[in-house]
Amino acid sequence: MEIRLKEHNLLVPPADKVLFKKHVQRELDDIREEAEQAYALDNEIDPVPDSAYHDALVLLEIVCNYRMPIPDIGWAEDGSLSVGWYPDKGMVTMGIYGDNLVIYNAFFEEKRQFEGICELSDEPVLSGFLTALTK
Repeated sequence: MEIRLKEHNLLVPPADKVLFKKHVQRELDDIREEAEQAYALDNEIDPVPDSAYHDALVLLEIVCNYRMPIPDIGWAEDGSLSVGWYPDKGMVTMGIYGDNLVIYNAFFEEKRQFEGICELSDEPVLSGFLTALTK
């Protein structure tokens, strides 16, 4: 399985974690800039805390170990970061607020649905969730 980088349309062997991490860090930096500009224009939205960016980086490093494609990453007005994959007939999202928790949801038609909350450090739960997604 190869990872296709969205921005450059490159195929990258899963073993190239350095490239994956650099791409993710660059994307998080861009999101931080965008979220801070939006907050400066409208302070009724919640700012995304630094801890959310840290937690997102930790989570995405874990994702990299499961050889999943680079997800869509974004910010929300409630001060969270979201990580998502949108395969055919499905949707997988993870919400990160910077409180060391991951809120996850996966919906694949009516057959497979997962949702829950776990600590970022709870690798057995995250491992089970990510392993189920790669099947």
